[in-house]
Amino acid sequence: MPNPMVWDLGTKEYSTCLQLQRDIHSARVKDLLPDTLLLVEHPHVLTFGRRAHEENVLVSESALQQMGITCVHVERGGDVTYHGPGQLIAYPIFALEKNGIAILDFVERLEEVMIRVLKDCGIESERNERNRGVWVGDKKIGFVGIAVQKGISFHGLALNVNPEFSFFQIIHPCGLKNVQVDSIANLLGKEVPLARIKDLVIFHFQEIFDIILDPWTANDFRTKAPFPASSVQPH
Repeated sequence: MPNPMVWDLGTKEYSTCLQLQRDIHSARVKDLLPDTLLLVEHPHVLTFGRRAHEENVLVSESALQQMGITCVHVERGGDVTYHGPGQLIAYPIFALEKNGIAILDFVERLEEVMIRVLKDCGIESERNERNRGVWVGDKKIGFVGIAVQKGISFHGLALNVNPEFSFFQIIHPCGLKNVQVDSIANLLGKEVPLARIKDLVIFHFQEIFDIILDPWTANDFRTKAPFPASSVQPH
């Protein structure tokens, strides 16, 4: 089996990326692909986990449509979450069972990736007993929501680099009322290149999971994927 791989998808619609995750997950179950880390930004979307409550969306369906926000129900844990431009998403499709990684350990490793990335940016952050993820004081900056099927993980983490905060105000993030969010750019008072944060995420994934991630391109995937990859386009 080749080394685990990382693939930067650029910006991709959530539903398209979700299908790609599911395809890779199925291939990983059959050992047809190595562990895979996808990095991506999404256009505006609300995702609803298995325990989501519709009342945690604070605006009407027509208002969401006017704002260009789509809604997708998914198999990850947790409640409603917003994803959009300026937020870095990492989807690790990893063989947990085969590598002896318990689910709670995996979640804590994802949190640790974000904590170390933030520390490299000069930001001290921590876990919070109120909710999984990463917090700076009483504001949430990093989110974790995963699914594990047949011993293989998918979905993952989201880190606020430079998102538009107003979109978080239309929901109770993760079902939590009266919780504010923060971002790297807001805390530092300056724009931070997303490419820099991607590099840090890759570095700390390798460090925390003790792996080497080989970079793949869309062309690599089209030639090596064991399933039709019609949705795979260069970004």
